[in-house]
Amino acid sequence: MTGCARANGELLDEPAPDAAGVDARPIDAAPDAAEPPDAPSPDAGCAISAGLSPVIDGVADLEDYPSAQRLTPGAMLGADAIAIAWDASKLYITATSVAFESDYKPLHVYIESATAFTAAAPAPGKEYSGLVPMLPFAPTHLIAARRTNGVDMYNSVYLPASTWTTRGDSLAPGTHVFSSTDHRTLSVAVPWTALGGCPTAVRLAVHVVHGVSANEWKVLVPSTHTPWQAPGGGYYEVDLTAAPAVTGWTLR
Repeated sequence: MTGCARANGELLDEPAPDAAGVDARPIDAAPDAAEPPDAPSPDAGCAISAGLSPVIDGVADLEDYPSAQRLTPGAMLGADAIAIAWDASKLYITATSVAFESDYKPLHVYIESATAFTAAAPAPGKEYSGLVPMLPFAPTHLIAARRTNGVDMYNSVYLPASTWTTRGDSLAPGTHVFSSTDHRTLSVAVPWTALGGCPTAVRLAVHVVHGVSANEWKVLVPSTHTPWQAPGGGYYEVDLTAAPAVTGWTLR
């Protein structure tokens, strides 16, 4: 990859924590009376399909997904793979890559959640180690996770306010984020309540911030995603009321 815009920051080994004073609210904290429950109740009227529920726990997580949910990413570093599924309660993403052998190379999943889409509008993503990606749509949420959460408690759902420094819900290791013992597989399970409550569709693009000159972003979903070049390349539109098989998604 060439032509990537970089700031003065370099690589990912010692990332600076996010801006002070950011409030990260644990997903599993006791909700206030006015907050929605973690999972839509059967009579809540939420149209998200039952889908499937991979039992991710850091042990052979990719095998917990049927082949219909697995994708071959672009810009691979080796035998990389990604699987994505959902049920009525959560969105599940598992990625396998040698990138995760580094403590601070994160998986970033950008989501635009909606009940009805307007025309896609390109937008910048979250800065990380001096790198700012371009997204082919305007995300409403960023699921960000890395193998080492760090003192800044990086694993969170971020919101686009204040150039993506605003956090929604935190993602706890062992509850929402899981890493394999060989450090090559990273999984996240994120409640829909952290992603807009009850969206019926999402736009989606995924990448790993690799941070190596001319190879700043790797493990791309879809394979046509180009975070280093505006307007950001391809993305998926996914109907959450339908079956989760990747073959039913729309590639834009």
